[in-house]
Amino acid sequence: MCYLERVAAFVPESTVPVRKLGELLGLSRGDLRMFTRFLGLDQVAVADGLELGDMLTAAGEAALRGTDRDLVSHLIHAHTMQHAAVTRPHLLEEVRQRLGLRHASAFAMSHLNCVVGLYALQVARALLAGAPAGEKVLILIGDKALADQARLIPDTTIQGDAAAACLVGQDPRGDRILGSALRVDGRFYQCLDCPAELLREYRQLYPGSLIQAMRAAMKNASTDPADISMILPHNVNTWSWKQISMIAGIPDGQVYLENVPRIGHCGGCDPFINLATARDNGDVASGDRVVLAAAGLGAAFAATVIEMGEVEAGVREAGKGAVKEGEAEMGGGSAR
Repeated sequence: MCYLERVAAFVPESTVPVRKLGELLGLSRGDLRMFTRFLGLDQVAVADGLELGDMLTAAGEAALRGTDRDLVSHLIHAHTMQHAAVTRPHLLEEVRQRLGLRHASAFAMSHLNCVVGLYALQVARALLAGAPAGEKVLILIGDKALADQARLIPDTTIQGDAAAACLVGQDPRGDRILGSALRVDGRFYQCLDCPAELLREYRQLYPGSLIQAMRAAMKNASTDPADISMILPHNVNTWSWKQISMIAGIPDGQVYLENVPRIGHCGGCDPFINLATARDNGDVASGDRVVLAAAGLGAAFAATVIEMGEVEAGVREAGKGAVKEGEAEMGGGSAR
C-alpha cells in the first residue's frame, strides 16, 4: 500500500489580474468578460524573478522536511508543457543536488499535459512495488510559462506558474492511495491544432469522459460515490466543473473551486495545490475520502482516490526566505 506521506505546494506570491494579461495576449473586451464573469478567473500566479528550479526546489524542500533523504530512490519531474522553462542545462540534476538526494535516480515525464501529475502517482506506485521498507519516491510537478502567449488556452483558461511536491512512500500516517484511473483518447493528439470538427467533438465528450475517469477511479478504489467528501480538481475554470457537477449529480460545494479565481490554472499542479489548501483550511479532515481529478489536452482524463491521513504526517507548507543557490528554503512564494 502506498501513501502520500507529505504534500507541499509552492505558489508565487505575485499574481497578475486577468485583465492585465488580456492586454498582453491581445484579448478583446468580450474575451475578458468570458474569462472573468463566465469562466470564473480573476488573478493568475506569475513567477517573476523565479526560475522553475527555484520553485521545484522550494516545494521539494517542504515535502522532504524531517525525512531521511537517502531513502528517496527516485526523483520525478512531471511537467505539463513539453518544453520546461530552463535558463541553464541539466535542470533536474541541479534540483536533485540542491535537495540532497544522493541516491535518487532522476527522470522527467510529460506528454499527458495536465494529468501528468496524477499519472506520476501511478508510476511512483509501480516503482515502489516490492521495494525495500522505507523507500520513497519524490514527485515534483511544476511549470513556468516560457512566454505570456503560452498561458492562453483559447476560450478555456489562462495558465499560471506554480510547483507542487508529493513524497510517496509506505508511512501509514499519510494519505492512503486507494485507486486510480487514466483514460486517453489518442484521436485528439494534435491538441489545439486538431481540425475544427475534432475540436467540437472533444468539447462534447469532455464532461462525460472526465466523469467516467472519476467513476473508474472510485470503482478501482472500491469506494461508493456517496462516500466521497470532496473533489479536488484541476483549476481550468469554474464553468466546466459546474457543468460536470450538474451532469454527474455532484452536490453543490463538493468540487473545490476556491483557487480558480486566486491563481488560475497551474497545469498538473492543481489537484495537489487544492489538496494542500483544502487541508490547511480545514475543508477536509483525517478519514475523508477525496478524488483528485484532471483532464489534459490530447486527450487524457485521470483521477485518483485517496483517504486523508493524519495532519501531522504531512507537510503542507513551502518554505520562505531569500532565493539563493543552495539554500534549503526558497522565497517569493506563498504556502498552500
